[in-house]
Amino acid sequence: MTDPAPLKATCLCRQVDLHLPTTLPRTAHACHCTTCRTSHGTLFCMHTDLDSLPFPIDSPPPTLKIYKDSKRTGSAYICTKCATWMFASYFYMYAGERREGCCVSTGCLYLSPEYKAANPTSKLEDVVSIDMHCLVKDTIDGGSASWAGDWSKQQVHFHGNWEEPPLASQQHAQDLLKQHSYPTGRKELDGWCKCQGVKVRIVREDETKKYKTILCACDSCRLATGTDIVPYTWVPRDKAFFVMQEDGQEKLVEWPQLWDDEAKAKFPSLVVYESTPGKIVWGGCGSCGCRIFYHRYDKEKDGAKIVEPLTGIFGADTTNGILHLDWFQWLTAPEGIWHMEDAEKEGRAGIISRNACEKYQAWVKELDAQ
Repeated sequence: MTDPAPLKATCLCRQVDLHLPTTLPRTAHACHCTTCRTSHGTLFCMHTDLDSLPFPIDSPPPTLKIYKDSKRTGSAYICTKCATWMFASYFYMYAGERREGCCVSTGCLYLSPEYKAANPTSKLEDVVSIDMHCLVKDTIDGGSASWAGDWSKQQVHFHGNWEEPPLASQQHAQDLLKQHSYPTGRKELDGWCKCQGVKVRIVREDETKKYKTILCACDSCRLATGTDIVPYTWVPRDKAFFVMQEDGQEKLVEWPQLWDDEAKAKFPSLVVYESTPGKIVWGGCGSCGCRIFYHRYDKEKDGAKIVEPLTGIFGADTTNGILHLDWFQWLTAPEGIWHMEDAEKEGRAGIISRNACEKYQAWVKELDAQ
């Protein structure tokens, strides 16, 4: 297939909507490393390699801002309005040689209207597929690798790290969880983004208290993070805080009831995007693009107003794992993952979410039986 622009990429607010000059089919990888998880707020990220970026590396359109990490190994390109992490350019050393590449967040992809007109029965899942899950051991406890990938496909490789051979089976990821023990007595849990510009703390009075945690595959969550499966934790608003610095000391700041201009001014490192006026807002780091939270003002659980930080940010601490089974009660929807109908409707469920949905249901059932 040689359509000059078969793919497009867009963000949560749709301010960025670019044709991608590339060929089909494309392969994507799911990365479980700490850097990627704290760049997106998810349990893993999904990146699709491109032949080239749709703009010059050092001169993106004004709707995208550049974030360069401290290691200077590449650049990320983030929507200035909604903070979706969309593209990256990078280099790495392999066998003593410098290699360069670029990618797009897989969750931002869709088939271009021109390509759909010429190929009316084609779906995104027909031309984009996962070929690798990498850096699983960065999760410490196996993370989502037990259920996120199709281990039966021989072309899908699961790497614990780059110094070891690929993991042989799903059991390896499950063993990481079985071998891991979480610290006892924790009544505070911190999460932060890649650049550490935004830090969130959730608290509990009783160490046996667990906060309900879900996975969602809806279009909005996918576009907000660039990833097809997005985790959220339901936390009472009075148990969630932003951790700020004041005179060299940590200061806990209450979660706003309403993200009006006054509230936004208190958090200069956040980009707060209102997707439904007066009802729904999304927060992301204005520097590195990590999605931090979803907040629907009228949402209640167990009689309390809740906020929904993205669960992936709580894996920023590289010593305690990312699943936090002592803090989070992992739940399934009747269909397994919330809003799977969006993934099916968009013709992308076959990339990862359809297979993950079945495995996630089995994983939660096994947890509940323990």
